[in-house]
Amino acid sequence: MLSSAVLRVNGRTELVIDGRCVPAAAYTTYFEERSRYEDFAEAGYRIFFVNISMTALPINSAVTGFTPFRLGVFEDPDRPDYSEFEDAVRKILRACPDAYIFPRIYVSMPRWWTEQHDGECIDTPKGGRREFLGSEVFRRDGAELLRRIVSHIKAADYAPRIAGWQLCGGQTQEWFHHDLCGYPAPTVVRGFRRYMEEEYGVKNAPVPNFEALRGEGVCVDENAKRYVEFGNVCVAKSLAHFAKTVKEETEHKQVVGAFYGYVFEKATVNVGSCALRTLLNSPHLDFFSSPNAYNHARRFGIDWADMLPVDAIKRHGKLAFIECDIRTYLTMGVQESRPGAYPEDIYPTAKPGMPSVWSGPPTPELSRAALRKCFAHQLTKASGIWWFDMWGGWYDDPLLMQALAEMRRIQERTVTRANRDFAAQVAVIADEQAKENLCAKHAADRAVSANRIVTGNAGAPFDGEMVEGIADYLHKYKAVIFPSPIPSPAGERAMALCRERGVPYLTATLAHPFLTLEEQVEFLKEAGVHLYAMGGDVVYVGNGYAALHSETGGEKRLFLPAAHHVTPLFGAENVHVSGREITFLLEACDTALFQIDE
Repeated sequence: MLSSAVLRVNGRTELVIDGRCVPAAAYTTYFEERSRYEDFAEAGYRIFFVNISMTALPINSAVTGFTPFRLGVFEDPDRPDYSEFEDAVRKILRACPDAYIFPRIYVSMPRWWTEQHDGECIDTPKGGRREFLGSEVFRRDGAELLRRIVSHIKAADYAPRIAGWQLCGGQTQEWFHHDLCGYPAPTVVRGFRRYMEEEYGVKNAPVPNFEALRGEGVCVDENAKRYVEFGNVCVAKSLAHFAKTVKEETEHKQVVGAFYGYVFEKATVNVGSCALRTLLNSPHLDFFSSPNAYNHARRFGIDWADMLPVDAIKRHGKLAFIECDIRTYLTMGVQESRPGAYPEDIYPTAKPGMPSVWSGPPTPELSRAALRKCFAHQLTKASGIWWFDMWGGWYDDPLLMQALAEMRRIQERTVTRANRDFAAQVAVIADEQAKENLCAKHAADRAVSANRIVTGNAGAPFDGEMVEGIADYLHKYKAVIFPSPIPSPAGERAMALCRERGVPYLTATLAHPFLTLEEQVEFLKEAGVHLYAMGGDVVYVGNGYAALHSETGGEKRLFLPAAHHVTPLFGAENVHVSGREITFLLEACDTALFQIDE
């Protein structure tokens, strides 16, 4: 198999395969029968994520009952079936013999296991009994099945093209609890009490009032907060265990990544995704993934922001490898994409007056604009991108593939350039344990996500950081925004450090949880932060590039901190550069991208 690593090169964390920096630009799909591997190979893409599951049980047990898998490898434990996965791998290698394959493994137990280990399982609305993600028995047996998968792939004829691994689990494969709430089932209570005794010396800890945790109040019960803490930490511990398993099976020679750490997005208090702080120093995890934010059905004119604290991830030498599941005018309903396989009431597409995140823009040109917008964000953050053609065929258009090929070429050139970064002067700081302070239905529970989206229209690029380690990075910033209405003790210490060092900060509060655009812009101006644009347009700046996205067309201006050589790459027309000001024309909903050199 190939060797791979995430290393710091030219001031960035880069994916290195067999000693060569490779653009972290990938393609994947759920529906192999509608895949476009040939198109992406022709466009220059070489990394392909390929899905494989231990089970045919749903990947969405909490809401829809959906699974893309027709087969689970271990439905018959004595006769594992790899055909669905291997058919896809061979299809890719026919289209692209020099492809880099990343198996994307769903670590979830087959039905026979859940029946044999009912005491290790929880109830779900749409998937029956599923493994509790914090179960020690799940960790043990899941790791054994994982070893069998890795061992099989290592021995296969396609093994020389395997370059890395992505581990998935839980609800929607994103390491959320299968019930999306962490209900205190008997196995959960056992794990919680063991955790409380080991971590806090509390024996036989009481089970908190779960209905209160799911309610509209402020959480003041320390025991309940520790229950939420456990609900997140136990998932991170399982993920770390499985990552270590793959590292050992591959002799620590290949990268391993996972979905995890949606602290800027996931409002649900006990979903399992808020213990990233325990994983950032793990030697067994090299990259973290999440989708772009889905806020407001991904309308134009706002930032499709990072769910992850991307800059904290990079600070720890990891790669942010972002899922870009961008819908287009070709996106059909899942029912049309795989006829007869799914009920009519899941993943509804848009209807007049009813926008849906399951539909794309109505035209090829607006679909290209959506791709450009997403790409500009990830390029300026120096993040990896995998285009998720979820139901297949979403990008089957020459205009879209031409744009995706152009983006891949930009990434290729970027790998060899020194990181000419315009350092962000603003940090938006994630506070994972602050989520313990608000119950699930509190009106302010959406504040973190909403405040971060608003910051995207304030005219200045910002870094997504974490309260942990703030003493090491605070000196880089002129201003700090804390989007959580009630800070954790770590958040309170972070604010105290800002006061001590004289760094101005703006924080949401319980009395005023939602920070307006006007007050954020005024705060940044008073702090002396450079604003690249006025009027609420979205700017992306970093990694040697600057971009502006706007819902409204017409003449636009970008103001650089100093004069630079500017090369238009896409989106802008009639470009004029005068000193540090770039003036250009932009179509409505499009994004202009510029390369910035000395």
